Amino acid sequence: MRQLTRIASADDVAVDDLRIIERTRNWTAPVHTPAHQLVFVRRGTFGLRLRSSEATVDPVSAFVGRPGDEQSIAHLPGREDACTVVSLGPRLAAELLPRRLPATLRTSGRVDMAHRALLARARHGADGFELAERVVRLAEGLLDGPVRAPARSGTPSHRRLAGVARELLVTDPAFDRLDRLARMLGVSRSHLSRVFRAETGETLTRFRNRLRVRAALDRLADGDRDLAGLAADLGFADHAHLTRAVRAEVGDPPSRVRRLLAGEHESSSRGAGNGRRSGNDHANLERPHVR
Repeated sequence: MRQLTRIASADDVAVDDLRIIERTRNWTAPVHTPAHQLVFVRRGTFGLRLRSSEATVDPVSAFVGRPGDEQSIAHLPGREDACTVVSLGPRLAAELLPRRLPATLRTSGRVDMAHRALLARARHGADGFELAERVVRLAEGLLDGPVRAPARSGTPSHRRLAGVARELLVTDPAFDRLDRLARMLGVSRSHLSRVFRAETGETLTRFRNRLRVRAALDRLADGDRDLAGLAADLGFADHAHLTRAVRAEVGDPPSRVRRLLAGEHESSSRGAGNGRRSGNDHANLERPHVR
């Protein structure tokens, strides 16, 4: 079951909330992408077939669809996955999107925070001018900043091993023992670590930490105020450890992240005299190139 809910729209942009629950793990029948779309995974993980490529996407990745692209997905059964779909009008897409696009893109913490702040502002009535500017900056940060997800060149068994490890960590970002993860997968720790890095381009530790911060963003967006409890749930040593991890990943501490994800405009959440960043520049993106 797919439920697409329009959150906001303006002349050249639209923001939708997509929820998906499937009863089986089978690939869905192919559908054609209706518009130029940036799709960010907020929760869950699923297989994606797009433009003759097959990949796994999760909360630390995104993908870009073009009108007419054939797309098929395979979800874990019985679990709700949540995505944000940002649609671009033809003129804006022509300005922002390169002719050649990889099937998937890795999202930095700052790009993901910008995406979540866009969603929050869309829910709280941002006007078309603000939405368009946020979408422009988000697209430029996604396409210019993060390293593209590496092309997979390993064996099918290695791809399966890395894929199952990703699923387990997405399901439980607080997974606390590498030896237990390796035993569950029937391999040694060294083999798992080596294969995962070769297939994904990053270490298990880095991937797990990024997932934990994404899970924290989800909870903060839902209004969770118990940072000590949140830290314990996600496997951080304490509140301070959580704060350091969130700040390192997205550029802001949990207290400010919570305000931004509640829809507060960034200029109103900064105290006077804080000169570290401009009051107009939250998305915390790498500075976009002038085109």
